[in-house]
Amino acid sequence: MKINKIYNLDCRSVSFPKGSLIISDPPYNIGYNYLEYSDKMDENEYIEMFKNFKDKKCVFIHYPEETIKYIVPAIGCPDKVVSWVYNSNIPKQHRMISWYNCAPDLSRIKQPYKNLKDKRILKQIAEGSKGTDIYDWWEIDLVKNVSSDKTEYTNQIPEELIRRIIMTTANKDDIIVDPFCGSGTTCAVAQKLEYNWIGLDVSKKAIKIAEKRMKPLINNLFC
Repeated sequence: MKINKIYNLDCRSVSFPKGSLIISDPPYNIGYNYLEYSDKMDENEYIEMFKNFKDKKCVFIHYPEETIKYIVPAIGCPDKVVSWVYNSNIPKQHRMISWYNCAPDLSRIKQPYKNLKDKRILKQIAEGSKGTDIYDWWEIDLVKNVSSDKTEYTNQIPEELIRRIIMTTANKDDIIVDPFCGSGTTCAVAQKLEYNWIGLDVSKKAIKIAEKRMKPLINNLFC
């Protein structure tokens, strides 16, 4: 399997290359309206699908209940969990980001200090500190219809979410793999951050959307 390519394949039918770091927002199995995909897999089959990722370095974005019900029985308990929270009128306002066989280093991304009247903080700033480590909950807006990077794909994941996962988790020689790449967000962010990557999806329509999105970033994507 060549790097920096998107493939119209079922991830269960392929072997990932050595050095892969899997980062994905998999189908939720809650009846979501995906392109060309019925999100109503038998529960046992859904668990079996995740067993393909056992013992691999993985980061999955999913709802907490489904993570506990499906992913944990297949892979085991995560090494680290971060909450992704957002303002929304949909029934749930947060999802779980879970790391398996790897963990994020939250010190790689800094955020502004909160209390600028604290003498200890002022001293750290005077000594050149750029801020404090990001927290283990990330408030990042959903992709809206008016967002500049919005595609025709449903349930598009924000680029900032993937950027934080890659920046806190990946080593420079890692290959970022998204086995359910959808609109290509993970591939696009990996390319922008200068990582090698691979994307897969069973939907031909999703592949066309990802192709349109990726063409300004790189040529000769598709096999």
